[in-house]
Amino acid sequence: MFKKPPQVKPAANIKSSDRRKLLSTVCKTYNLPIDEIAKEGLDNLVPPISKKASFTSPVDKKLSGTIYFDSNEVPSWFQTRDSQLYPSLFTCWKCPYILPLVKTHEPVIGVLGKGADLMLPGTIPPFDERAVKNAVVGIVSKEKPNVIMAVGVCRLNLTQFDYVVGRSGMAVEIIHHFDDELMKLNKEIDVVIPEEVDAEIPKVTKEEEEESVETDGVDKADREEPESEIQKEETTSAQPEAIETGEVKTEIENVAEELAQLTTEEVDNFFIRSLLQTIKLENIELPINASTFMSSYIYKNLPILGSTYANIKKTSWKKTSKFLKAMAKLSYLEVKGKDEDLSIIKLMTRTNPTIENFVPHKINKVKKPTSSGSSDGNASSSMMKITTLYKPTSKSRMFFNKLNAEFDHLYTLPELRTMFNDYIKLANLVNPANPKQIIIDEIISKPTNKPIDSQAPRDQIFTTFLTNFTPHYAITSNQYSHLGKGTPPKIHIVTEMKIGRKVITRVGNYDKFFIKQGAFAEELRKLCSGSTTIVDDEQVQVQGPHGNTIINLLKEKGVPLGCIEFEDKVKKKKRR
Repeated sequence: MFKKPPQVKPAANIKSSDRRKLLSTVCKTYNLPIDEIAKEGLDNLVPPISKKASFTSPVDKKLSGTIYFDSNEVPSWFQTRDSQLYPSLFTCWKCPYILPLVKTHEPVIGVLGKGADLMLPGTIPPFDERAVKNAVVGIVSKEKPNVIMAVGVCRLNLTQFDYVVGRSGMAVEIIHHFDDELMKLNKEIDVVIPEEVDAEIPKVTKEEEEESVETDGVDKADREEPESEIQKEETTSAQPEAIETGEVKTEIENVAEELAQLTTEEVDNFFIRSLLQTIKLENIELPINASTFMSSYIYKNLPILGSTYANIKKTSWKKTSKFLKAMAKLSYLEVKGKDEDLSIIKLMTRTNPTIENFVPHKINKVKKPTSSGSSDGNASSSMMKITTLYKPTSKSRMFFNKLNAEFDHLYTLPELRTMFNDYIKLANLVNPANPKQIIIDEIISKPTNKPIDSQAPRDQIFTTFLTNFTPHYAITSNQYSHLGKGTPPKIHIVTEMKIGRKVITRVGNYDKFFIKQGAFAEELRKLCSGSTTIVDDEQVQVQGPHGNTIINLLKEKGVPLGCIEFEDKVKKKKRR
């Protein structure tokens, strides 16, 4: 159903009454005891803040329906005009008890992710009693028996099969699977495939039932017998101690909140201490851009305090440039440039008494992975893998037939090179007089457009041979994989000056690397201490020149450096 991106209209919040109707419909459709499910379970089924949007299939205009989202634009339920409600995988991971489960083998999950249906031989009995014909089921692997990876409709009564070896037929027609276009509608937050889920229905506890009964009783009494003024006075006079106690508690809480809040002077002092600790302990290559200096050193060396105060806007200076210029007046450093293009060219020497007498403070340490192995090994394990693949064209069909190799398949460069060398040995095409030269036969002539019986260097012919293949690429990480046509994509980072001499940095084409737009924008806002904006629904824009900071962030996310392009248009203008 979602093999291609659906045309979705803007989502709008639904009313509370519509949300209750939706919840009632869900429970009725999937035979869930709505009165016995705890409030948390009901909120997982249908989020308290739900949105609704209509969609149309780009393939079949007659296929249209409705998609429900939560407050973060994550799909929760969907249905077509003629179907019942179906849960998304995001909902299935929160509430796996919704659907009867059909087990399959782990490799089959990957095949289903390419849009295939589940055939009967690929299933693993015994089957759930509810897995009858036309029932909605969830597909799981036997390695993760509760984590649903696809949703489909039974086309056979699976309960009648005790074994499936030698059988044939479509067991489940898949309508929604992992990494399809419905899941890609989520652009706001990162959702990781859970290793385990709780398959039990969260039931209402006895305490919650008693509280609800008491609340109902009190509400009923209030409605039937309203208190008179005399009764209210007696009640008030009979409980003076309780009221006073409540007032004391409130006062204590208010005092605690006031004590927990830091003054501007205290935050200023923390930033100055961070600068002194940076000068004393860090080895910095000068000159250095102001934004890089702040993000890599000043924020890192702040004393342990709440993340709310780790922001230059909480200081009296409000801006990075004002803070650095104030520090320059105190002779802690020297700066050059103006506003957004400010850079630090000199720091106070460590032999200065101010630095020598400074006592370093504790800072928030970055948590490192606890797994065995070196840091390089950990970094490489989280690094995304970019693979260039080649698909044969009709001109090279006879080449693969001679080698008994699969024609309609994607091959890597080393695989094609090995096959090419194998064919040369098989057909005995090496020139005896010059082993570096090969003799072109009819099979090699067609994809390379070289005359038969001519001679050419092996590497040159192989390079020409590759031009008759259609390039593809695959991006894989620990959780996701993406296959696309053409050359591997690159993330574009551009720093430029807008009208009014405002410097901004734009980042685009990051979605192919499994980076969610909303989460990425929020991350940049905190890291760069500047406002972020979504531009044209495909680029994130942040105020200030933060190219190097964003490159470091992308590298931490596992994006290879070769897939990042950075263009600084501000410096180009100044050179002219």
